[in-house]
Amino acid sequence: MSHPANITTKAALIAHIDIVRRALDDAISMTRADAWNERADGSSTRTVLLAHIEWWERRGSYEIGVMKSGGTPHRTAESLDQLNARIDRESAKREAAEVISSEAGAWWELRTLVLSLSEAELFDERAFPALEGESLQQLVQQESSAHWADHIKHFG
Repeated sequence: MSHPANITTKAALIAHIDIVRRALDDAISMTRADAWNERADGSSTRTVLLAHIEWWERRGSYEIGVMKSGGTPHRTAESLDQLNARIDRESAKREAAEVISSEAGAWWELRTLVLSLSEAELFDERAFPALEGESLQQLVQQESSAHWADHIKHFG
């Protein structure tokens, strides 16, 4: 995964993820309709890769919601590779049009949550103990712009 950019304000974070998002949206829109079920990364099709992105965006929204409520997000016992393989298997039969629409919704949900956060919630590394010393903005970038950068080359 790409290292998140060093960003220090909410406005800069939103601007950054919006710029990177436009690049992903452009790549998605340039993907031919008949190319969504082609393998693009190992055994994963473009549909599965976009569903994978969607899953991690939804995970980011889930984690933010739980932590804002004072809780600790559930962590799976699976390794990252096992978890990603399960996500891919669960997404294998989804239709491209549904995944494209659903992923866009997951992105807007995450972005809306980010907009609702205060500067302290985003940048104070003590705001959410479940993050073990990381700031929430780092999680946001990992589940959005940094993650998209890992996969954008597979679309378009």
